[in-house]
Amino acid sequence: MKLLRLLALKSLLLIALFGPGATQAQPAQNQGTTIIAEPEVEMADLLRRDGKIYVVIVVLLTLLGGVLAYLISLDRKVAKLEKQVKDEMVNR
Repeated sequence: MKLLRLLALKSLLLIALFGPGATQAQPAQNQGTTIIAEPEVEMADLLRRDGKIYVVIVVLLTLLGGVLAYLISLDRKVAKLEKQVKDEMVNR
């Protein structure tokens, strides 16, 4: 369960840092300075236009969900083994 809490904490931290709106820059007030526009990413525009960006997002979320499910099951197995070892040590 420690692993689950740690993963939840890290997930919340990543969402807070890189979540929606975190990377959107606020427009600077023009006080005599020249604002340079960032170049557009053609591949992202192409994927967004064709609707394939959603496929990429679904695949990434599926992979992350699978890794998370594996880690949770592994944590449960380790906890069960730790409990068995502890019980054997007490019974001796």
